[in-house]
Amino acid sequence: MPIVCRLLTPTGVAKGRQPILDSLVAAGKNLDALTIEDLAPVDQFHGGGMGATKGLVELAEISRSATVLDVGGGLGGPASTLAALFGCKVTMIDLSEAYVGAAEILTERVGLGDQAERHVGNALELPYDDGAFDVVWTQQAGMNISDKERLYKASH
Repeated sequence: MPIVCRLLTPTGVAKGRQPILDSLVAAGKNLDALTIEDLAPVDQFHGGGMGATKGLVELAEISRSATVLDVGGGLGGPASTLAALFGCKVTMIDLSEAYVGAAEILTERVGLGDQAERHVGNALELPYDDGAFDVVWTQQAGMNISDKERLYKASH
């Protein structure tokens, strides 16, 4: 497994910010000029990668002014794609504090801090009012949640 991938696991992320940044440098990335495409091999860790995310956004016909809640957003790849390429204002929530911490670092580095927020939280107990978002998005996280009915009711 490449060093970047090892560092962006919950165990690796728990070691702190510097190892993540060091691994990006070791992979030949310029920390002052990172793009979401640079991060896609790592933060789009779901079937189909960034291409699948783009395709799903287009199929869903999400407007450029949409506010989006990304439930189970992991390292934030889909949220960053929604923000950077489609102009959405995205709030991501994930149960893993380590993943959210990594997503915050990566979001900061690609300059999306004003368009994509990251929060630790439970997909089954969303802390948002009904109607707070135009779109509720989840990409692959649902497979890890056994109570699907509760997941989708919480997202309503």
